[in-house]
Amino acid sequence: MTILASEGYKRPDGVTQYGREEFCRNRFDYRAGQHVVFGGPSQMAGKTTLAFDLLEYVATPELPAYVAVSKPDDKVSTQAGKRLGFRRVSSWPPDRKFNEIEAFGGSKPRGYLIWPPFGDLDLDEARAAQVTGDLLTHTYAGGVKKKHAILVMDDTMVKAKVLGLDGRMVTIIAMAGAMGIGIWIFVQKPTDSGRTSLWGFENAQHLFFAKGGDTRMLQRYVEISGEFGPLVKKVVPTLRAYEFAYLNKFAGHFCIVGAS
Repeated sequence: MTILASEGYKRPDGVTQYGREEFCRNRFDYRAGQHVVFGGPSQMAGKTTLAFDLLEYVATPELPAYVAVSKPDDKVSTQAGKRLGFRRVSSWPPDRKFNEIEAFGGSKPRGYLIWPPFGDLDLDEARAAQVTGDLLTHTYAGGVKKKHAILVMDDTMVKAKVLGLDGRMVTIIAMAGAMGIGIWIFVQKPTDSGRTSLWGFENAQHLFFAKGGDTRMLQRYVEISGEFGPLVKKVVPTLRAYEFAYLNKFAGHFCIVGAS
């Protein structure tokens, strides 16, 4: 096993910790088609913020990020989307009449916030399911034509269970990686996101674990971490707010990502 080293702070337990920007800029080796899991309690861990921090250095017009938003109000996505120059749209695919090259300074945007309209209790669920489902379907079809993308499925439980998109997300996890379509999923508990969380844990190359949740969640982290399981079990309970343990499961790298 390998612990990422150099220029980071080495803790007394021997694990290297990097500042957030250093990790996102120089230590996160992401390739098209790789899947990512963010595990940690809702509202407390900072999973969405970390995802946008990573996208700042990963998303490009050639590998755009499609962030599927399923909340009427999401300040983190709003602020980060503006900072990164992501285009906000209410349906998918975007309106072809819109000249993206002119609007975004000579190039296509490197990301989109796909944000269905909200405000009608009788229509919101069906409309969000339709828009997000269209995003999944079109992106998967585009992968056949070698159009790479990152699907950011924040609120994965909502999309899998409430919006009924579990099957399509699992299909992408299982089959679309080879086409350059990566899916980033967010898990609050090890069993609360349908099959998507189970398949994501098993197939993701990049895993980020935050402190929190119950004993069962920590045990799930240990189970999926293979040879790193004992280290994960020891390190995760020591994390502070907004810190993450990072495991590149296939490359064999482990470190801590700082809160700032």
